[in-house]
Amino acid sequence: MAFIVIPPSPPLKGGNSEVKGVKVWQSSADDREKLIDFIKDYRDAYENNKTAWINNLNDYLNQLSEILQIDELLELIPKSCSRLILIPHWFLHIIPLHCLPLKDGQFLYQRFSNGVGYVPSCQLLKLVKLSQRENFTRLFAIKNPTRKDLKPLLGANLEIERISQGFATEKTIIIGELEASEQTLENRRQELQASHCLHFSCHGKFDNKSPRDSALMLADPDGNLGKSANLTLAEVFEKFDLRECRLVTFSACESGIIESKADSISDEYVGLPSGFLFAGSSSVVSTLWTVDPLATTLFMTKFYHDLKRISIRDEGSIAIVLNHTQTWLRTLNSKKLARIKDSQKFQQILDRVFENKRDRRKFQDLLEAAVKRQPYPFANPYYWTAFIATGV
Repeated sequence: MAFIVIPPSPPLKGGNSEVKGVKVWQSSADDREKLIDFIKDYRDAYENNKTAWINNLNDYLNQLSEILQIDELLELIPKSCSRLILIPHWFLHIIPLHCLPLKDGQFLYQRFSNGVGYVPSCQLLKLVKLSQRENFTRLFAIKNPTRKDLKPLLGANLEIERISQGFATEKTIIIGELEASEQTLENRRQELQASHCLHFSCHGKFDNKSPRDSALMLADPDGNLGKSANLTLAEVFEKFDLRECRLVTFSACESGIIESKADSISDEYVGLPSGFLFAGSSSVVSTLWTVDPLATTLFMTKFYHDLKRISIRDEGSIAIVLNHTQTWLRTLNSKKLARIKDSQKFQQILDRVFENKRDRRKFQDLLEAAVKRQPYPFANPYYWTAFIATGV
């Protein structure tokens, strides 16, 4: 079942828009069973055969588009609607719905010029719409926390290097390696809470048995891997005050995954994005699965570059730029990527950010392998559909 809520045009300010109309779409019992079977197959492939899942992801998205009858649902939305906000229900939280293919060859997000984003619930949407964030000049970034149980993220240093160039040095705080611990965040809480952009380039995990224990994996200076080595969702709810923050970004593994247990039919999902919205940030960008480090670095570099060129205060601006960046990465051709790879400036940047020669070689190998995937190295949905924008 789908509920399509259409607000007045233009919406009333202050998050109190009256509803212009509600349309209800009821699918068949057969489609419901198809959806359940689909999710079982999808999750089994993701958890047990990642290579097959990646290779078949395009087919999975086409199959889901048919099961959900996306093209028919779009007929219920007035053509004058330029922005779509999705509130996924049941198992659909784990799928990049905004990237579902349509019969005309487009993707869902391409139908809406003002972007397609997500919110956990109508209540949280109303809450974040009440906040206006006009500033985007202070960056607080966490990069590659050091842990003995996890490998460093290969492209994290390059990613932060490129992102930070869009912010003034005196308004940029970067905490990395052993320093990137929960204790450091506590010690620098005032600076963190004053940030307009909070960027985590680190591992993340989702705990499906206890969603409040889902966490971003921070540095472990003591080497004991205790709870203090993680920033949990529960701690975000309890401790964080992000009323100055326009955007929180998780360049992390599975940070966008939420509770979707087989027996759960909650109309509100619980995950890291929800926690940071509740803490006060008006938008969160996260990933639904572990993303290739090269694709992540390219995506984040382009995303932040374009974000600095628009009015960040406008509702939907984060989703618009994210959607445009997805198109950019999907259509980036191998010739242009080769020019990036071979440019002297880019090679100098790699020499500077990769202190370890072996990591430098690994990243170079990823670049060279990508260039050989002609004509569009990142056309597979695995590379570009994982990124989602939640909030306003």
